[in-house]
Amino acid sequence: MNRYALIVAGGTGTRMGADLPKQFLSLAGEPVLAHTLRRFNGLVERLVLVIHPDWISYWENLRINLKGIPEHEIVAGGESRTASVRNGLNALLNTEGLVAVHDAARPLISPDLIRHLFDEALHRGNAIPAIPSRDSLRELTEAGSRAVPRERYMAVQTPQVFGSKSLRSAFEEQSGREFSDEAGLMEVSGHIIHLVNGAESNLKITVASDLALAEALLAGLT
Repeated sequence: MNRYALIVAGGTGTRMGADLPKQFLSLAGEPVLAHTLRRFNGLVERLVLVIHPDWISYWENLRINLKGIPEHEIVAGGESRTASVRNGLNALLNTEGLVAVHDAARPLISPDLIRHLFDEALHRGNAIPAIPSRDSLRELTEAGSRAVPRERYMAVQTPQVFGSKSLRSAFEEQSGREFSDEAGLMEVSGHIIHLVNGAESNLKITVASDLALAEALLAGLT
């Protein structure tokens, strides 16, 4: 079965407090996005990169001097993550197979985990990486908050892998609604979500300290 990947880099990275979106910040001397794209090298038939329209030309100029970047199509992102993923999926409109949707700000995803997720999705319909919560959790209530058992909760990661046909149908069914990830979209559309063991190293660059941690992890991985 054909395998595809959508790399979502449609955000502007305001939480980082930097002049550049987080996907363009330097990680070991290269943009975060360069590391992320390389992780999919040789693993998919087509690689689609969804970028905020204001930053497409910036990336096109930046990639000229980067080595080992796999061939990829560039699609303009939308006003939200949901809209951006939909735009990327539209680039694969006439294709059938498995689609991995991955955050550009997760540059340390291992190729082995990507392969495993595709294999699991092939047999189970979808595959979503997740790791146990290491922190104590509290649920916000009208009265304040209450403790909840952390062993009942998992932290969800990407890439999330689905059949292209079922994912496309879910977007059509839930048109106009916003979701924080595609697992939520698919669940609302009636699909059972299958969790797969993720990896602690598959962190998402969200704040400045995450970048420093990624640098340390990358040094240990290479």
